[in-house]
Amino acid sequence: SFLNLEKRAYKNNPDLIIEHMQTRLNSLALLHEKTYNSQDFKNINLKDYLIDHDRKTRGVVDFPKKIEFETYVDEDLELSLEVITPLLLIIDEITMNAVKHAFPDTSSSNKITKEIRNIGNNTAELIIKDNGVGIGDSNNISKNLGCEIIKSLTKQLGGNIEMVKQEKGTAYKLTFPTQMEHTIE
Repeated sequence: SFLNLEKRAYKNNPDLIIEHMQTRLNSLALLHEKTYNSQDFKNINLKDYLIDHDRKTRGVVDFPKKIEFETYVDEDLELSLEVITPLLLIIDEITMNAVKHAFPDTSSSNKITKEIRNIGNNTAELIIKDNGVGIGDSNNISKNLGCEIIKSLTKQLGGNIEMVKQEKGTAYKLTFPTQMEHTIE
């Protein structure tokens, strides 16, 4: 499905399609590696995964500028495979949008921050933000392919996503359930 969407949206830019797919496949491969080694599909430690994810993303994507990742995750936040898979793909989409658009000035300190907290009642919250140039017209962004993918994955997750106003850069808040009704045993 991702490939078909990308082909329609970027048919004249195959390198961009490949880069996007590399990032997604990298995330899924890392998730597979972590779950395969533990064979526990219900209790994946999100903090361990995201630290590895930041490191591997830097290795897969050719960063044209210096970008620092900061990741904060509640120590005890463990998610099932059904929750973590769309969550990671949402993080990938937002991260890649920031890498491509947020930092035209290579001389400044560029940063992408992820904070994931357990907020109770089987619910968690992801705040993902950058300190880049921000989005000029938020109405236009809601019509692009990346935004459509994020909305679709958020729906699959059973969550709610919104843009958060901040002085500089772009920020999103995703609230999502930490457990799904149908979980792999």
